[in-house]
Order: sequence, then structure tokens, then C-alpha cells
Amino acid sequence: MAPFPPGFADQLARVLEPGAEQEAAVVLRRAARLDDRRLKRFLERFARRVRRSPRPVSAAELLALLDEPGAR
Repeated sequence: MAPFPPGFADQLARVLEPGAEQEAAVVLRRAARLDDRRLKRFLERFARRVRRSPRPVSAAELLALLDEPGAR
């Protein structure tokens, strides 16, 4: 796996709801185990959500993006 780009953690923290970091880390670890196709779908849904609303992303919302049909 290639390393994350510089500043990735800071960028991620800016879109997550304050206090959601630990739960989000659990979801992201699950996402990292997906095959490439399913990981791409999850990341596309996550990016679409971030673009759609300036509201911070909750851990529950992130989990829902991971568990959407087609993500597994």
C-alpha cells in the first residue's frame, strides 16, 4: 500500500465531526481491507458526501457509506 500523501490526516480531520476520530479510524481500517473496486466506491461516496454538504461527517455516517450496497 502506498503511503498517504502529506497532510492527509489533517485533511481528514477537517471533514470529520469533532470527537469522531477513533470511530472513523475503525471504519477506515475496515475500508482499507476492501478490494480495489469496493474501496473505490466507498471513497467516491465519501468524496461526494463531503462535496455535497459543509457539515462535518459523523462516524455513523461514514459507517453507513461503507455499509451501502455495493460496498461489500
